[in-house]
Amino acid sequence: MNKQLLAGAILLAAATAIFAQDEKQAAIGTVDQLFAAMKAKSAEQIKAVFAPDVHFLAIDKPRDGKGISKSRVMTGEAFAKMISEAKGPDFIEKMISPEARISGDMAVVSGRYTFYVGEKFSHCGTDTFNLVRTEAGWKIVQGAFTLEFQCERS
Repeated sequence: MNKQLLAGAILLAAATAIFAQDEKQAAIGTVDQLFAAMKAKSAEQIKAVFAPDVHFLAIDKPRDGKGISKSRVMTGEAFAKMISEAKGPDFIEKMISPEARISGDMAVVSGRYTFYVGEKFSHCGTDTFNLVRTEAGWKIVQGAFTLEFQCERS
């Protein structure tokens, strides 16, 4: 009987770990959907990954890396419009080794990123997204990112 309880506990722990990893991948997948929508410059696709009333905080570091950063806040609507109305090559943002933390119906996805306009390097920085689990899946409720110009590229 004790062996059966131990085996059951091991199976439950394994199933819980697999579920947690799946949830992390799903949250990261939502951020990847945002990046794909940005590349497509599709306001509708961008807004599809947002919860209502989403906001973004951009922290612009000086190009020379010295001095105080400037910050700006924009609504999800303004962000979608800015991206979708931009002319020129694709926007290609990639988060390097994203990490996700899940706590119930809340997720935080963060990591370093690179941003290219077409094949030309533009900037890099750190992304942090807060997400909420909805009936339709994970949705972004808030994002914050730095814009840095002196960084390693990968």
